[in-house]
Amino acid sequence: MTRHYAKHFIALGALMTSTAVLACTDVGCEGGFNLIGNQQSCQGRAMLAPGNDSRINLTFLLNDRGGRSTAGTTQPPSDDYGGLGTVFFDWRGLRATLYPAKEVPWEQREAGYAGSRCQSFAAGTAGLTAAMEANRGLPAAERTALLAARVGAEEVCKIGTTYERKYKPKSELEPLPVYGQWPAVSSTAGREFLAYMQAADAFYGEDFETARRGFAALSGVSDPWVKETAAYALIRAEFAAAQAPAFSKYGDFDNPDGIDKAAVKRGMQALSAYLGAYPKGRYVGSAAGLVRRGLWLMGDYALLGKTYGKLLGTVDPEQGSTVELIQEIDNKLLFNPAAKEAGLDNVMLLAAQALVAMRDETYGTEAVAKPNITAAALDGQAAKFAGHPDLFSYLQATHAFYYGRDYKRVLQLVPDDARRAAHTNLSFSRQMLRGMALAALKDRNEAGFWQELIPNAKGLWQRPLAELGLAMSWERAGKVDAVFAAASPITDPMIRSGLIHNSASPALLRTIVRTASNSGDERDKALYTLLVNQLVRGQYRAFGSDVKLPLAKGTGEAMIFTSGKVSDGGYPCAPLAVTVAALAKNPQDVAGRLCLGDFFRLHGLDYMHGQYDRRPKADELGGFAAGFTGKRNFRSEFYTAIAADPAARPADRSYALYRAVMCYAPSAMNDCGGADVPKSQRKAWFDQLKRDYPQSQWAKKLRYYW
Repeated sequence: MTRHYAKHFIALGALMTSTAVLACTDVGCEGGFNLIGNQQSCQGRAMLAPGNDSRINLTFLLNDRGGRSTAGTTQPPSDDYGGLGTVFFDWRGLRATLYPAKEVPWEQREAGYAGSRCQSFAAGTAGLTAAMEANRGLPAAERTALLAARVGAEEVCKIGTTYERKYKPKSELEPLPVYGQWPAVSSTAGREFLAYMQAADAFYGEDFETARRGFAALSGVSDPWVKETAAYALIRAEFAAAQAPAFSKYGDFDNPDGIDKAAVKRGMQALSAYLGAYPKGRYVGSAAGLVRRGLWLMGDYALLGKTYGKLLGTVDPEQGSTVELIQEIDNKLLFNPAAKEAGLDNVMLLAAQALVAMRDETYGTEAVAKPNITAAALDGQAAKFAGHPDLFSYLQATHAFYYGRDYKRVLQLVPDDARRAAHTNLSFSRQMLRGMALAALKDRNEAGFWQELIPNAKGLWQRPLAELGLAMSWERAGKVDAVFAAASPITDPMIRSGLIHNSASPALLRTIVRTASNSGDERDKALYTLLVNQLVRGQYRAFGSDVKLPLAKGTGEAMIFTSGKVSDGGYPCAPLAVTVAALAKNPQDVAGRLCLGDFFRLHGLDYMHGQYDRRPKADELGGFAAGFTGKRNFRSEFYTAIAADPAARPADRSYALYRAVMCYAPSAMNDCGGADVPKSQRKAWFDQLKRDYPQSQWAKKLRYYW
């Protein structure tokens, strides 16, 4: 292609619009509750990191360029999708925080036009209506008839955006209908508007050749709106025709070699003609986005990269439309193999691309992690980062940290600047990486460094991440108590909760429960953690004493230990306190074990959604110290032991056999914890119950052995 197609856009400078680019390129969900961030992850960190969603990194860089601070910004209410809590976040959360979207009317959501050609139908109808009303040569009757036809033509869009048309193979679909009930008009203006509407209907109906001819034929009409809109619509028709062959039969854009380059060239010519004829036209903003689409379709990534770079240097990072630019760059440039060979020169794009290249793509395998950019190749970009030494040295330090394991070099590249009054995204990232290097070196000043950084981490999500660094430092040093001391700088509830759950000792948990200055939620969480760990580990005497500790709130989850059900009526059980007291005297008490098993079952203590049976990894918060030791008891073990005990009463053995089999109902998977048993063993228990205790209610009730 010739470069003059883009010259009009380049001159427009900061103009930009959104495009319908909805694909997310970052779909991995590796990572853990730690500071390490080179695995592609849903857990975004408040620092530039290889594992961040690349759109997060680009947003940070762009906000720094525009001097936009998030200090004082409040995170919007979240449904905590993915359990990210307060320390981590994802692209959706960052986007909702920095670029809150306006509420979309119900009718538009139901129409389902987002991301399709039909998303412009409503605005087009409004423009068409206004143009008809402004044209004095259009008779009122013709205007009424034409607008009625336009309403009917919307059915083409509705059919085109149905679930079936989106997800069924194209070979199985009927062609979209073209609305044909056009009114008869005789005026010149009426014929012009009708011709435009027919071409638009062909466009929405995917008959791009008819649309192209129809729009092109309107270049000499008298109505100014029709003339300009047709000139703009011709560009859209050409680009839509160019893209169509690249989509697979399932609607995926996975055949870029199928792009019709001739149609792209015609579209770029039409685009250049439009921008030349209408330098301040009503569609200039949207046309700027079409220039970028045309460059992408033509495969001119060098010019596309320069275009994006110019926009990133001028766009206002506080404008809501900026987020669409970031989305577009991510989709069309950062992950396009051909674009990587084009040679970018914008520092933000280069940095975002370098961070992606430094991802660990081993995905938990035993392979040695190797980045897609070597240290030498990164060093070779020094000239392109001229004027941005902090960003460039940070990229070098990131590579040295993750792949060179050269933590001393990290400290050389990133001097101590923790006490800066406030941090940009980049300066905070640099100090976080320095703290991580201190931790890797087991430097005695690590904890002090975090304590200096925390008060100055004022940007959104910054302080919790710095607090995580200090919490992990103290946990590694055996100082979990310091996290909960009165003057502790660690205030993030998710970090404190994680340590309560995994690392706090019984003595510390008791201290937390008794400390009135702690929140009621935290005190009750500590009490619950203390009591449930004692109960599942058979520490019955300690439980009997600690269950008397006061609840901070009358609705805390620890209430189950004083007022929770022990039985659902089938097997007779005493209150929990009586049951546990009997087990404290005799841990083998048959009725006590059966009733404790029922308590586990009724209150979900078998697995607790994995909480009490899966410890964090050794490099994650909560993985450095274990608050409780000792074997964990599972109710499946109670049942199997009692079923095999000839001294147990028939009523007890029959119930134990019933419950042992029911551990596998109805999924054939063990819901009671402990070791699994084969189906043959479940059948043996089933047969024993039916044979030895045929009159028991449990034998009569059990029908399968799964």
